[in-house]
This record gives sequence, structure tokens and C-alpha cells, in this order.
Amino acid sequence: YRHVTGVQTCALPIWPGDRVAVVGYNSSRYFVIDVAIGLVGAVSVPLYYSSPAGELMEIIEDSGARLLFVGVPEILEKLTAAGLRIPMISFCRAMPQISSCRAIPQCALPENCQDWQEFLAGSEAAHRKSPVRFEDTATLRYTSGTTGRPKGAVFDHANLRSMAESLASLPPWQARTAPITYLSFLPMNHVVEGILASYAIYYAPASIDIYYLEDFRELQNVLPEIRPTVFFSVPRFYEKVWESVSQSIIGRQFLRSRDGFRKRLLGRILCRAVKRKAGLDRCAQMIVGSAPVSAELLQNFRSIGIEVHNAYGLTEAPLITLNRHRANRIGTVGEPLPDTQIRIAEDGEILVKGPQVMRGYFSEWDHRTAMPGDAKAGDGNGNSSPIDDISPIEDGWLHTGDYGSLTDDNYLVLNGRKKEVIINSYGKNINPVKIELMLREATGTDHVMVIGDNRPYCIALFWGRPNSDRSATAEEVKTAVEERIRKINRKLSHPEQIKKWAFLPGSLSIEGGDLTANLKIKRAAVAEKHRDVIEAMYGRMEN
Repeated sequence: YRHVTGVQTCALPIWPGDRVAVVGYNSSRYFVIDVAIGLVGAVSVPLYYSSPAGELMEIIEDSGARLLFVGVPEILEKLTAAGLRIPMISFCRAMPQISSCRAIPQCALPENCQDWQEFLAGSEAAHRKSPVRFEDTATLRYTSGTTGRPKGAVFDHANLRSMAESLASLPPWQARTAPITYLSFLPMNHVVEGILASYAIYYAPASIDIYYLEDFRELQNVLPEIRPTVFFSVPRFYEKVWESVSQSIIGRQFLRSRDGFRKRLLGRILCRAVKRKAGLDRCAQMIVGSAPVSAELLQNFRSIGIEVHNAYGLTEAPLITLNRHRANRIGTVGEPLPDTQIRIAEDGEILVKGPQVMRGYFSEWDHRTAMPGDAKAGDGNGNSSPIDDISPIEDGWLHTGDYGSLTDDNYLVLNGRKKEVIINSYGKNINPVKIELMLREATGTDHVMVIGDNRPYCIALFWGRPNSDRSATAEEVKTAVEERIRKINRKLSHPEQIKKWAFLPGSLSIEGGDLTANLKIKRAAVAEKHRDVIEAMYGRMEN
């Protein structure tokens, strides 16, 4: 095992079952850490580097993590300022300067944190058989907490092996047996990215070159240099590509042309140009997932000869269905993966059973049920790891919270979500209720509705003049609300922040069909009623 030594507060062994948190940019160091955690039998707890410090602290506490690897200098400083006391290892490429560290004048790291090189130098590399069984817990992947606190989905090594084998076997035969090039750019704690970049590579029957991108905003500049043979991304990437196509000279000619030889010729020219410019000319299969994507967008790509394959999954079951090579049904999210069963409940909810389904939710506050297969797992003090028995799994069937239907040939069609959750076009889950409560409290307005589903950013609609500004002018109200939203945004992660907002006349009511009997906003009805305002606010798409 690897033991952290050299600094007294960091001198602890990591044993099988111990949770180890990781937050950082995509890198080979992140990959090495992730694999090493699994090899010693510990449980990885990957975190989003875009999350606020308070949310990171909450998850670290909930998971009972005994050690934290940090690869982002700003996060290291925020967590130190927030008073995080567990041992930390910095794998930042540059030495962070922690302004809050006062124990040693002008010190670079807090006392409970080691530098990467110091950590490696003080570690003991033991060449022995890994103490890991397939039924042992491998990782906790936390949800965005749309119904309260974030929940940790528990996956064992058998879950990871099954998903890794499936993903490695899905590309066409020639593509997966030839040398593979892959670009890891989505955050590595993203469930699908984590499987692709950390686990599936071990099951691919070919050599693999992996490149890591820290800033995904540079994706369009880097892709032409890497030219990956396998590519998975969120809808926003494909939206940007098509926006570029529609604004080009040939693209405008193609869209204006009627069906016929000229349009087919323009389509072929566009196909080659788009793939080459996007860096996807060697890609055997383009996959989109993690957020809803419009069938119109996929049909647009098909019209120029590019197939984009839609997929479906969620944190609790990362990949459930996929439109496969030469079997791409636009309007569906594909067929079930191997050994995966899907059935539709009486109310239309999608139920899933398969090897990719989590074992349950983890909760450090619920010690009623120990993790099966983890009799020796714990926190270093003999305490077993708990698994929350309040689970959406019944008799092996996961209740996804999504509505859907199956076609006659077993393709899955999504029909909306039961949960009040926003998934933006970058695939980030956002809890609108949390943001609405913060905005309503800060502004003193009657009602607030946050919108951002399948959109690049969030907007907010307000009803009712702020209570504290009844005598203020419209300009004074606008200035005050802007300042309050700016303060709220500082407490939110980047995807949650409100980019545009508007006050609408009138008020929401039960009689008007805007509110339920218990005064909850009927989101679909309100959004439809104010569709023109919403579309105007998204008129100029921003990153």
C-alpha cells in the first residue's frame, strides 16, 4: 500500500474500504491516483472542480473521506480557508500559494497538505497482490442533490468491469482493434468520462494514446490536433459545430437548396469539411449524452452524412442505452446495453436492471445497513461503511425518475423527467429549487422560476415587485436586483449562475394554471405561456 509520510498530520495508512476524495483537472496524475486508489482496495470519491467549496466540504464530510487529492490551486486555497482538516495531497502542476496559511511565514502549502513530489518520495511502493474482490466497493459518484443533500451512488468493481467491457466493445470492430486515440476533456469525475478514460482502456484490444485537456473550453482548438478515433461529448459541443455549419457560406447554400443533386453534393463537401475542421475525420463513432439533445440537431448532421449516436444514462446507472453503429434511430436513445433489462412502470417511469446499476446510496449518517461484501472495509477504526437503505432500487429494478416508452424493436424513447432537475447542454445537473429559494429570499419577490434545461446557461423569471422596494423606481429596483443576483452567483457553481433575468407583469396563481394546489410552479405550463420571452432571452447563445 502507499502510506503518506513526512508530515505528521498526513501520516496515515490507507486501508481497503477507506474513502479517498479526488478533485482536479484531467491529467495523467489524476489517472494514476484513481487507479492506485482501486488497487489498494480503497474507495474513490471524485468531485467536480467547478463545485463551490461548501458543496465540496459537504460531500467530503458525507463520504467520510480520510484523504483528499487536490489538483486545482484555487480549490486548495478555498478548502483551506474553509477549514478542511483532513490530510491533503496537492497534485497541482504549479505550486499553489495559500494566503490563509499563517503557521509558517510565506509557506506554499498548509500544514495538513503535501506536495506531489514529496508525497511520492515518502511513499512505500509494495509489489503485492491487490486485496480487491469484484463485490468490493470501488467508487462513490455523487448526484447533484436535486432533492436535498447530494447522494453518493455506490459502485463495486463488478459494476466498473461490466461498464468498461461494454464501452470497449461498442465501437465497430475495425475501430476498436486498430490503434486508438482518445481525448479526455469532460471532468474525470463524470461517470461516463471516468469509465472511458480510467477503466475501459484496460479492455480495449488495441494500443491506446490518451490525451488530457484541462480546460474544455479549448476543445475545438485541440481536437484537430488530436483527431480522436473515439469521441463522446455533451450536446453543447454538437450545437456549436452546427451553428458554425449554418453560418458558413456553403452551409447557408446547403440549407437553402432543395433536395436534389446540388444539395447532395453540398452535403458531401460539408461532411468532409466539418469532420476535418472539428478534428473528427478519424472518428469511428460520435456519441452524445449526459443531457437531452434535440432530434432536429441529430437530423441536421445526418443530412450532411454525419451520424451522431444518442445515449442515455444517469448517475445511478451511467450508461443504459446507446444507438449503435449502423443502427442509429434518431428520436430514441438507443437499445439496452448487454445484460440490461428495461421495463416501463404503470405510470410511465423507466425501470432498469443490469450490471451498471448502483448498489444503493451511501450515507455516513445512516449506519443501519453495512455495505455487502465490505466486512473488512471501514474508516481505519473498525467502523464498517454504511449504505443507505432508502434507495430507488426495488427487487433489483432501478426507478430512474424518467418517463419513457419502448418501441416494438426495443429502442428507448424518453418522454420527460419526474424529478425537478435541470440538465444544461453541457450535461451538468442543476437543482432549480435551491437557486429559486436563494433568489426569492434575496430579492423579496413573490415567485422565481429558473430555466436552463438543455440550454447553455440559466435564466430567471421573477413575478412580484420586491417587498423592500415598493416605493423605488424601476431603475432602482433593477439595480438592486442585479446586485443581489451578483451576490447569489458568487455562492453558486458556474453552471448554476444566472446569466439573464426578467420581471414579468402580473402574478402566478392556481386559478391561472400557473401553480399547483400546494403552490408549486407548474414549470411546463409557465414556460409555454412565456415562451416568447424565454426564447428572446436565449436569442444570442453564450458559452
